Amino acid sequence: MKQKLILFIIFIMVTTAGFSQLSDLHYLPPLKQGGNNQAVTQQSIYLSTPETTAFTVNIYRGTSTTIYSTTTLSKTIPQEIALPNGDNDITMMSNGNTGIILTIGGLRLEAPGGEKFYANYRGRSGSQATSLTSKGRQAMGNHFKWGGTPNKGTQASLTNSLGIMATEDGTTVTVSGYDPDCEFRLGNDRDGIIADSYTINLDANESFVFEAYVAETPANADGWLGADVISNNPIVISNGGLNTSVRVGYSGRDAAIDQPVPQNKLGKEYVFIRGNGTSETEIPIIIGTQNGTNIYVNGSTTAIATINDGDYFEIPESNYSVSSAGGNMFVTTSKDAYAYQLMAGASAIYTQGLNFIAPVNCLLPDTVDNITHIEDAAGVTMTGGVTLIASTTTPDANITVEDGSGPVALPAPSAVAGTTLWKTYYVPNLTGDVTVNSTGPIAVGFIGFSGARGIAGYFSGFDTVPEVDLQVTGGGCLPTAEVEVVDPNFDDYQWFENGVLIAGADSATYKPTQAGDYYVRVTKGGCTYDSQPLTAYYCDPDVVIKKVADQNTVSDGETVTFTITVESFGINSISNLVITDILPDGISLLSSSVSKGSFTYPNWSVGSMNSGELETLTLVTRVSLPDVNTSTATYTNNISNSQDQTDTNITTDDPSETVTVNFNTPKTVITNRRITFRATAN
Repeated sequence: MKQKLILFIIFIMVTTAGFSQLSDLHYLPPLKQGGNNQAVTQQSIYLSTPETTAFTVNIYRGTSTTIYSTTTLSKTIPQEIALPNGDNDITMMSNGNTGIILTIGGLRLEAPGGEKFYANYRGRSGSQATSLTSKGRQAMGNHFKWGGTPNKGTQASLTNSLGIMATEDGTTVTVSGYDPDCEFRLGNDRDGIIADSYTINLDANESFVFEAYVAETPANADGWLGADVISNNPIVISNGGLNTSVRVGYSGRDAAIDQPVPQNKLGKEYVFIRGNGTSETEIPIIIGTQNGTNIYVNGSTTAIATINDGDYFEIPESNYSVSSAGGNMFVTTSKDAYAYQLMAGASAIYTQGLNFIAPVNCLLPDTVDNITHIEDAAGVTMTGGVTLIASTTTPDANITVEDGSGPVALPAPSAVAGTTLWKTYYVPNLTGDVTVNSTGPIAVGFIGFSGARGIAGYFSGFDTVPEVDLQVTGGGCLPTAEVEVVDPNFDDYQWFENGVLIAGADSATYKPTQAGDYYVRVTKGGCTYDSQPLTAYYCDPDVVIKKVADQNTVSDGETVTFTITVESFGINSISNLVITDILPDGISLLSSSVSKGSFTYPNWSVGSMNSGELETLTLVTRVSLPDVNTSTATYTNNISNSQDQTDTNITTDDPSETVTVNFNTPKTVITNRRITFRATAN
């Protein structure tokens, strides 16, 4: 669902730095592993704080108002809260409690006095380990993408999970946009939920868990990745794989989970620092929240990929500065996107972990105080360390790291290709409680491994993503709408359309001329901040259809794949939309797939579409020459659309694609040859 061009208010605080995942309130929605104890057996919650005066933290289970556990916390008294093992129906749900509304699942951690603290969940089994850092109040929101890493292996217990927890009564949550072939667990039935979208009604502190069991259907490997999770009231989600595998056809596995923030707290600039893994386990994963999102790496002006809303792209590990721990990568996107990082504690493929990464900005905090028991994962000792992003304007001497043994000598920083604003460090072999201090903005993550177990966590940045306040005048749709900054007290302004700078649009107000995604970049005190995007739609219906072929010159008998897209740029929804594609003689249909609706040749019945929605039809075809005496032929294929409303065709369609077919010259030539057969008597 896209933000319509209507009044919305967001606030920016440019004078106060935040404290990353520090919060007085944390939610830990439950998740589901592929089988009891298969990913997680022992489990603990690690609590830490920079507060020097001790305070109380109360923990509640599900909807219960009775305290499940209580503890006293301070900087010198971090705490580890042990949880029941395996499928405890608190943090890890049993089969019977998956796919149903829960009152017993999930935890809420609260400091009654308002003091702020970190909450880091860690779990492990005999060969797996995982970590999830709560994002506190910053995790609360109304629109998320289901995130994680594609689950490519063959091990029987591979699964992907999404846990949802409501914060208010009367909460309606809809999960949609996943592959229609995905099948989710309902109790003991692994394919009990097969609807193309699913809506849940929750009250405060109730929860719901989805499980996509990989062995159930091929779509469950990654068809859920990028799905929309939308609610009318604030919710918190956690997601990832329990277990997950990164190699096709491989049975090795590990657990990889984290907690994301909602879409309105994302950004466009990310710095990744690789761990100890290989090309398969050191992968940034970008998930699009808007159509036409370009992804750029290390300052390149050529996009490595372009993705649409709900698509994902895995950036190859070769883009890291070096192929060893501490290598870095600078990634920018033309529109706000989710950024996850698959990384590994060791070179073994089954030691991976998952971090949800915060965008870099000059309001990042200057302290992470502290990451407690960095070498411990629910009772097993690990070899661990931290990754550190720091401002290049901060002298190296002003950045300090301390662990349980005292100050730690920092290595020389690594420059980040594509930006002059950031430098990175990798500090291994840390123990005990780790504190990082700086006189400038920093972002800190941690990784660890022990045997086959790998773990990762991220402790910085999500409550400092700045937001700029916009409003709309002149009506809510084009051509009369105008967008303006509500409090125009910034030094400079620059507007962007679909991620591209609009020349001359450098004032606090801009009037869009065509449908698209718009945001403004403002400057204050030497720092730049981007507003959240607004999408401008036309007052009248505007259906845009496009058709492209994967190749336009082929040989007789080869296949051509056509991709047909339809997008609605009108502010109101359209209904009974049908796309018609009559293939010319010489092009025969082999197979088809649709993102929505149904296809019965030659008609794609899409149904209704909301403003900004984009849907896709893929046709795999075979081309042939009309007869053996023809050496070449050209076929032009056209599509058309019909719907209940009148298409004003404000935006130019691209409905045709031409394919040239050439005679396939035989590679083997048979010449006349006399062959003599001699008969012999038996």
